[in-house]
Amino acid sequence: MKLSEKESLRERGRRIRKILPAKAFLSGQICERIMGWDLFVSPRRVMSYCAIDGEVDLGALNIAVPARELYLPAVVPDKSGLAIEPRRFFQGAVCVKGKFGIDEAPEGAPVIKPEELDLILVPGIMFSLAGGRIGFGHGYYDRFLASCAPAVKAGVCFEAQLGEDFEPDKDDVSMDFVITEKKIYEIVKRKEEGK
Repeated sequence: MKLSEKESLRERGRRIRKILPAKAFLSGQICERIMGWDLFVSPRRVMSYCAIDGEVDLGALNIAVPARELYLPAVVPDKSGLAIEPRRFFQGAVCVKGKFGIDEAPEGAPVIKPEELDLILVPGIMFSLAGGRIGFGHGYYDRFLASCAPAVKAGVCFEAQLGEDFEPDKDDVSMDFVITEKKIYEIVKRKEEGK
């Protein structure tokens, strides 16, 4: 996809999030949908996130998972610029402001290897029903998701953020599911020609 097309979709998604009414109510519906989902109930190691810039707020879900290990992404410097470090978040712990003003588990919290996660709830600005995701454009989320091959990757967004199918870039990681207030969409991945 051309950079200009991606920027246009990114701007559209931000505009949608900004004007969307009843975000707190819709976020609550999405949390309930996820908490009743079989694939959320069974995994032991779940990575969630703390919302910024109008993202779906998973705060209610983050405090309701004492039976499993909950991890939050921390943005840290690494050799490629920025990377995500999944830090364990314990009930009653206080988040700290990290890079870009994102709440994260405090430094010193236990870190898990990306490939040991079972389920990752992924924020984004736009998603497609083909599993495409448009984030903020820094690339560190896709680099992280590429290292989590065994984990189920579920994009989380408001229904209004679902866009037409858009062509992913070569480094983009597709979602296995996209979760909105209306439905959990399972992504049927097309097999590549010749395989």
